[in-house]
Amino acid sequence: MTKLRAIQQTAQHVVSAISAAMGVDVCMIDTKFELVATSKTFLEKRGTDINKHFVTGVMSKDVFVLPNPGDNKLCMGCRYEGKCPETAEVLRTIRYNQEVIGVILMVAYTQTQKENLLNHTAELLEFIGEMANLLCNEIKLQEIIEEEKVLRSHLETTINFADNGMITIDGQGIITQINDRAADILNVTKTSVLGTDLQTILPFQYFSPLIQESQSIKGKEILTVSPEKIHCIISGNPVIVKGKMAGAVISVQDFNRLRSDIYEFTEKQIEYTFDDIYGESDVIRQIKAYARQIAPSESTVLIQGESGTGKELFARAIHSSSRRAAYPFVPINCAAIPETLLESELFGYDEGAFSGAKKGGKPGKFELANGGTIFLDEIGDMPLHMQAKMLRVLQAQSIERVGGVRSIPIDVRVIAATNQDLEQLVKAGQFRSDLFFRLNVMPLHVPPLRNRKTDILILAQCFLAKYNNKNRKDLDGLTGEASDLLMAYYWPGNVRELENAIEYAVNVEKTTTIQATSLPSNISNRGRIHSEKAFLAGRLREYEKLIIKETLASCGNKGNGKKLAAKELGISVPTLYRRIKELGI
Repeated sequence: MTKLRAIQQTAQHVVSAISAAMGVDVCMIDTKFELVATSKTFLEKRGTDINKHFVTGVMSKDVFVLPNPGDNKLCMGCRYEGKCPETAEVLRTIRYNQEVIGVILMVAYTQTQKENLLNHTAELLEFIGEMANLLCNEIKLQEIIEEEKVLRSHLETTINFADNGMITIDGQGIITQINDRAADILNVTKTSVLGTDLQTILPFQYFSPLIQESQSIKGKEILTVSPEKIHCIISGNPVIVKGKMAGAVISVQDFNRLRSDIYEFTEKQIEYTFDDIYGESDVIRQIKAYARQIAPSESTVLIQGESGTGKELFARAIHSSSRRAAYPFVPINCAAIPETLLESELFGYDEGAFSGAKKGGKPGKFELANGGTIFLDEIGDMPLHMQAKMLRVLQAQSIERVGGVRSIPIDVRVIAATNQDLEQLVKAGQFRSDLFFRLNVMPLHVPPLRNRKTDILILAQCFLAKYNNKNRKDLDGLTGEASDLLMAYYWPGNVRELENAIEYAVNVEKTTTIQATSLPSNISNRGRIHSEKAFLAGRLREYEKLIIKETLASCGNKGNGKKLAAKELGISVPTLYRRIKELGI
């Protein structure tokens, strides 16, 4: 579309004004040699035919006055050549940014009109020049409007493309733009809030420094329940023009989504399933089957077992097999955090709650775990006063931050773990019985490694593959003596100690197979002592069995014979009967 065609309505008004002022027919032709606008009778007298040769010649001259139409060389080829009904023509090009964009043509048909045109040519051309300037201003305005539309479209697209919610306001806090994400987070529709005050959807105290003092705001947490339930983080920067605030851009982040993003790049990377729990013993098979069964439940789980048995591994596998798997798994070690900090770590704190509290406050582990699972490790070490608060949280399904006054609802599954006997702690008055019963809904006991000896070498091979890869080694297994030592060891540190032992052996082994001498000294020495004791115990057992059999053979195997045999051996009759049974005589 040509520039004149784009402002056709304005062009028509200009043509009509010139025609009325001068009493002549007027038309406007664009660079495509098309009529853009004409006076009322122009088409009746001239039709739509355009002499392109004539118009092209005029465009090269800028101004052209033709006192005798039909006889000029530019009229060659025109159907009226030599017999033109017109008495005079005055033409002027229209230029925009030094570029010809069209021609204004004025036509006289009578002698009077001709005299009027030719006698006032200078004034007429000046008038037409003003009209041309008017047209150019309109073109410029339309271009500015189009540019503004494009810029606005770009801005809207950019704002809507942003992952965060975005709001723009003017200097008085009136919303000028809001993207779909922000509308969704704030539970509003875009059309309902555009042109309204920002404080109709957000509490004013949170962003007053931005509007009243032109100060940036960073990471302000907003939690409201009325008129809408909103939990988000806002940041904002003022737009300063000539030293004054002309508006501001505000970022809105959904709190739950932000928490999930943090989880996505931290805890979610440590993801375990039941397939990551190795072992083929009957006891571990049964426990895994039970854990799979309770995983989809919403009930609280209490995992008990010695240190190093893999309680957290079971907790993560249960979480991964639950409906909460897409949400955070947040672990916290109740024994590793000082008593004075445990409450704020679990429940968070509001701004100003205590000296050194972070500006804007901080969410606790329960809030970070919302929708997912919180793992309370070493729950037996939780102080009694915290146990009472934990019980209230489990019962009310809500928390209060330290220094806060509002109740924050939570949707969290609790998995607790301990290496202590909680029932004994309850009897000793060191653990609340009501909390114990609340936690012990689905109990799970992880056995020590010494009670699942058939899994020792399976686990050892898994750890060997892991540390081969980590240390870029290619050890192909363990010698028979090394395997015997692992099987003979008591494993007070359970699976964790076994893993550490294999990691140590992989690092120090210089051959292609782990030797007994590459195992930690406490394992190799105690293993040998244990093996020697086991050998001696076996020899003594066989010798005892032989002596009893020989004594029974000489004294008799009936009632009185066994009494005589017991007397001969120097033991009581019940002891003799028990040893006969134990030795399989």
